[in-house]
Amino acid sequence: MSQILIIHNALDQHENETIHSDSVLKTFLEIRVKHPQARIFKGHQPCAETDVTPARDDKQAIARLLESNDDFSIVTYPGEFASAVTWIATKLLGQAVQSLVKMPKLNNGESSGSSNNNLSNPENKQRIKERVPYILGGPKAIPDLFANPVRYFKDGIEVEELLLCVCENPVKLSNFKEGDTPIQEISGKSITAYGLNQSIIGPDNIFKWGDTFTDPPLVAKQNNSVNGQTLLSPNSTRSENSDIYFQYPNLIKCLDSSTVDDFEDFNINETIIIEGANFGIADLTITGSVQIDNVAETIAISSTQTAAGYADYRKINITAMLITDPVNGQLDLAGLYDIESIEYSGGIYTVKLLNPTDTNTNFANLTQVATTNMSANLTANTENIYLDGAYTVSGIDRANKQLSLVSPSAVNSDWDKLADLTGQQTKTARIKLRGGQNNYVGWFTTDSPLAKGLLLNFRAGNGIYRGSDSRTVTIEAEYQQVVNGTPTGTIFKKSISLVGRGGNRDAIGGSMWIDFTFTGAVRFRARRTNDNGDHDDLVDETKFYLAYAYHKLEKLVYDNRVLVRARTVATLNATSQDSRQLNCIAESLVYTYRDGIKSSERVTSRNIADLAIDVALHPKIGRRTIDEIDFERIYAAVDELTAYFGSNKMAEFNYTLDSTNTSFEEILRMMGFVTGCHDRRVNRKTYFDFESPESLPILLFNHRNKQPQTEVRTYNLTVENKYDGIELTYVDSESGWIEKTLKLPNDAINNPKKVEGTGIIYSQQAHIIGWREWNKLKFSRIIVKFGAYAESDYAFVGDNILTTDDVRLGDCTSGEIRAYSGLEITVSQPFNFDQSKQYLIHLQMKSGFIDVIKVSQGIDDYHFLLERPPVENFVIDGQVKTVYSVTTDQKLNAQRFIVSKKSAQQIFENEITAYNFDERFYRNDKDIINNLI
Repeated sequence: MSQILIIHNALDQHENETIHSDSVLKTFLEIRVKHPQARIFKGHQPCAETDVTPARDDKQAIARLLESNDDFSIVTYPGEFASAVTWIATKLLGQAVQSLVKMPKLNNGESSGSSNNNLSNPENKQRIKERVPYILGGPKAIPDLFANPVRYFKDGIEVEELLLCVCENPVKLSNFKEGDTPIQEISGKSITAYGLNQSIIGPDNIFKWGDTFTDPPLVAKQNNSVNGQTLLSPNSTRSENSDIYFQYPNLIKCLDSSTVDDFEDFNINETIIIEGANFGIADLTITGSVQIDNVAETIAISSTQTAAGYADYRKINITAMLITDPVNGQLDLAGLYDIESIEYSGGIYTVKLLNPTDTNTNFANLTQVATTNMSANLTANTENIYLDGAYTVSGIDRANKQLSLVSPSAVNSDWDKLADLTGQQTKTARIKLRGGQNNYVGWFTTDSPLAKGLLLNFRAGNGIYRGSDSRTVTIEAEYQQVVNGTPTGTIFKKSISLVGRGGNRDAIGGSMWIDFTFTGAVRFRARRTNDNGDHDDLVDETKFYLAYAYHKLEKLVYDNRVLVRARTVATLNATSQDSRQLNCIAESLVYTYRDGIKSSERVTSRNIADLAIDVALHPKIGRRTIDEIDFERIYAAVDELTAYFGSNKMAEFNYTLDSTNTSFEEILRMMGFVTGCHDRRVNRKTYFDFESPESLPILLFNHRNKQPQTEVRTYNLTVENKYDGIELTYVDSESGWIEKTLKLPNDAINNPKKVEGTGIIYSQQAHIIGWREWNKLKFSRIIVKFGAYAESDYAFVGDNILTTDDVRLGDCTSGEIRAYSGLEITVSQPFNFDQSKQYLIHLQMKSGFIDVIKVSQGIDDYHFLLERPPVENFVIDGQVKTVYSVTTDQKLNAQRFIVSKKSAQQIFENEITAYNFDERFYRNDKDIINNLI
């Protein structure tokens, strides 16, 4: 029961009253009729965060209110809308409730519930022979099935248990949901997550909600051949039609094709029971009080009517006879019984029955003489042609609309009388055809080498009842060991009973748990053993729902798996979920190495420095050692980019590695792309280099270190491939972890370049990276490609370089330093300075640094004067000397390019492809700082 605080004035919460209610939703709807603007809040502190007012189409929220026993507050607000608005508001919410809880209208006052309250299949999938996920950062994690789902019934309600795998690395788990619904709002839901080296039946865990798991999970193999077959009751009616007639010597025939469809429900060699095939003298109706003697197998009918020729009737058809037995409760003894004899004395007809339990097994459940009222028909007069009986099907001929029997006259000699009729056939009549006692579903074989048991599930989807009275369905299963494909040994049996509720359409289920005395393959079958009759108001259809061969998982501790156990009970709330995909937020737990020192404990982290180091040191991913990681430069790059962009989110990478084809180098490249960095490995040291307008060129290429006649320059007047924008795809964590597409520069683009934002989960991050990509497409106008010598080994994709235009020199020159004295240098290439212009010289120093100095004409064209000394000494001896290039100050960036591709040609020779540098590439980089996002 819930305590509900009703606040009548939102401005003064002292104007309130407290009530108790068994139905929160009903109470809320009643108040909303009077106050259509009312809202409901969880707890007694109304605020935006606790507002749980359901929208018209929010079936999940309505279901939660239907089942919740928590405390709530309802704020009515003063004032009234017009009566029409009141009606509309109530009507809309009422329609939403009605669409959720489908309750068929019954005229007899019976209670009714959903007949569909079974769990749909979980949306988590198995990924057999795929890479075990590795969590980087804090992405939304969708656990994989570690074993097949198992379903069973407990107390008539369906229960599902899952064993799932999140990842292989240590993580912190939170925010478990089923679809978009938090598991805390799903009644009957239990979740426990186990970290590395934690027992999946032990008390230690990294997340827990609901019940504790103490038993090992089942490893089950489902038999897909069991898929909801109906368990027919003994002697169940398979056809009842008015177009059936009989033909000598052994044919059951019909006129309509629909009746032939019923014929095909029978199998060859199966028993078929004919009822109502009585041609001649009419049946005799008899009613009155009756005494049933279960030992003598007699029915004594007290009746004042005179039954002429009563001794000539061979059967009695009891249409209604209910008995309350002191031991077995209410029994329905209706059925068509064979008569051994009928005697009359003093107004009492004593009918001696022949094998009554063959007709109705409930007769055997009588424990004493019983008295009740009865309505029955005496039938099968000896003067008639009476063809009722149990026969064997020999064939079904659809084309001729007939079913043939095996020697029916051997069972019932009246079949021989058909030979004397016109055309050797009867007239059409309403005939009932029933199945026999052999109503098994199966055999089914499950070959599971480790199986030690069977789990058989049965389900009555609409309940088990007749009117306001409950009914029972009894099911028997047989099973047998299979060795090398051959059934072997004893056939074992086990039974189960499903008990319904009077007038209740809620599904009833039952599970049969069978423990083997053997291990391995098994065959099994099931059948229904009781018959509740053919009454119009009887509901007891029962299906063979699911079947598993199983054994209990023996390995309970894993050092390389984070596992989750989940249990879902089929409550209304659980079955109303739009999505059954279990998901959570997984944050990687890593050691941090800031300042080069390993932290004492693992911490949650999403920045690329910690994550790159984690995968680099992984023995199967990066396979690097501590000596191969430049900790200082990795963390320096992260600090630089967070300060530059103005957001720590720009340093994050949130992704689940799940592909066996993703290499360590590709992982670093993905991290670099979404953070504006480039991964580097120089002198066996791995680190990141942040790309920004302030990035300095690292190498100078001119005709001295380029291969002769290899340089090709391409000038583009339009964007590559005529792209009119970019389309960046990413996952937006701020909008419910949905995949989004960012179109730049606007949504009207028609020919965008597709870009995958792998690892991006923030709109800010997508905005910055997307604009960088578009600006580079838009302002890249020159592509240069050339072969280069040994120095090019130090150039990597994303590096800034200087390269002279050796196709058209113009007012610039390049070469190498031959000698120097003070500020005067001697160069390899002559050049005459234009005195009206200011020139700069770019010097490639030995350390890799490029020094830029103002320069002027010396004593001749081979001598230049520097404005200041260089930062390092020149190299003028040996094979590789200091190289230079001279440009005017107006063309300071004309020789500046960014490497887009490098491919090895020969030893110490590479082909370099680069595009022109332009500061406009980065013109949107400050949009976070400038509050433009």
